[in-house]
Amino acid sequence: MRNKLRPPVRAITLTGFMGTGKSSVSWRLAQHLGLPVVDTDDLVEENTGMTIPEIFSRHGEGYFRDVESRVLREALQGSCIVLSTGGGILLRAENVEMLRAAGPIICLEASAETILKRTSRTDHRPLLSTEEPLARIEQLLAERADAYAQADYHINTDHDNQERTAAEVIRVLKADPRAVYLLPSSLGVKVDLGRDAYVIRVGQGLLGELGQLYPPPVEKARCALISTDVIAEHYSERALDGLRIGGWQPQLLTIADGEASKCWEAAGELLDGLARARLDRGGTVFALGGGVVGDLAGFVAAVYLRGIDFVQLPTSLLAQVDASVGGKVAVDLPQGKNLVGAFHQPKAVFIDTDTLKTLPEREFRAGMAEVIKHAIIADEELFDYLEASRSVVLDRAPLAMKYILARNCQIKAEIVAQDPRDRGLRHLLNFGHTVGHAIERAATDWELRHGEAVAVGMVANMRLAARLELIDREVATRVEELIAAYGLPTRAAEVDANAVQEALNRDKKIIHGSLSIPLVSRIGSARVYEGINLSHVQAVVEELLE
Repeated sequence: MRNKLRPPVRAITLTGFMGTGKSSVSWRLAQHLGLPVVDTDDLVEENTGMTIPEIFSRHGEGYFRDVESRVLREALQGSCIVLSTGGGILLRAENVEMLRAAGPIICLEASAETILKRTSRTDHRPLLSTEEPLARIEQLLAERADAYAQADYHINTDHDNQERTAAEVIRVLKADPRAVYLLPSSLGVKVDLGRDAYVIRVGQGLLGELGQLYPPPVEKARCALISTDVIAEHYSERALDGLRIGGWQPQLLTIADGEASKCWEAAGELLDGLARARLDRGGTVFALGGGVVGDLAGFVAAVYLRGIDFVQLPTSLLAQVDASVGGKVAVDLPQGKNLVGAFHQPKAVFIDTDTLKTLPEREFRAGMAEVIKHAIIADEELFDYLEASRSVVLDRAPLAMKYILARNCQIKAEIVAQDPRDRGLRHLLNFGHTVGHAIERAATDWELRHGEAVAVGMVANMRLAARLELIDREVATRVEELIAAYGLPTRAAEVDANAVQEALNRDKKIIHGSLSIPLVSRIGSARVYEGINLSHVQAVVEELLE
């Protein structure tokens, strides 16, 4: 993946020689990011009950470095921090390894003359106890040059303007894929589709800023906000106010909550509502809700006046990481899901992470199935993060959500950009869906969540890959354990087995008794395999329905 976004960091480290401004700049940076600031020198003094000069005097530099490494390891075990370190912390390889694993390392630099001027105003510095402090500073800078070179970024502070230095740190963080989640601004993920390209924005409070983020083409341009009665109760006023402030003239149209509303009748009512609201070819539909709203509102926008603009405002995790990206819009028929539809790309997608706060637990966990799917097929690092950070993710910590949403949108966006009409590579996104859709169709009255069915389908895919000796069974077990850890089903024993097999036999990808299906050879790498004997799939499904 190009410009791959990385998991959230545990520390933004500011290091460098004494007198370069680490402590003061760290404090300003922490205020801007809303993070706690930790100083390793303070931790050393708290740990030993002695000042730094006392430690050097009584026990020497080696003892100080031992304590420094110990408190550093402890400081990096918690939540994200801004870390100000002692000037020699990069001298030890183990410290560099810990800091690099935690996040970007930023080295503040200054000339020997500047350092002398600043340190002469401060308390006693053990390493500068000499009659020639300038020569000593120059000597230490030369000795530590290789150590400081290990930092990711270097910022000169000779100008002595701490606010300017903090701003320069923020500038480099904006360009760092590991740290960009820490910044209060929203993240942008481009879906590169040529003339149909658009940007997905991820951040907090975006609904209230809709009019500024997506201004109308002319003052008082008409638009429709389509939502469900349940979602509208929570978020429609916020979105409507945001649109009005920006200059739009919005009309709220609602449908009943649930999959049953994704039908011809509801589509007809919405089309009638657009006409009564007098939307013309310059109008825009804003889809506020989960996958049902996005699919239905997008379909309505695609056929009204032969196509008008629409913007996705997904509120469920499932819609945010999957349904809102790709431009596939549709309605259901009694015979099956999404049987009538079109490709109609949104003009923009705005993901307000605040909407996850009211999402029911079961819906949130169901959405995690698609997150896990993307990790399995495209990003082992994301998979590792999901394993290591389960409690943080399930708590819906803002930093974790910002990363997960942006990274998943990036994965799907890059696949969609290479196959916008769903004719090849995009089939990778069906991982877990062949069996999952069969289980979902067999579950009466839509009682099984889409993500729950896909979770079982992913277990089936992994077991099939193991059966075909594409992967070790240990890998399949690891995936199954992660799915279970997020409270998702790994079996579907309560679903009628005959109905599942019947639905599977009608899969549109079957040709002469063989199936094309995406499988993984390792976590993070998948491809579509042609000619898989249907009997192998059926055998795996039987295991999961017992």
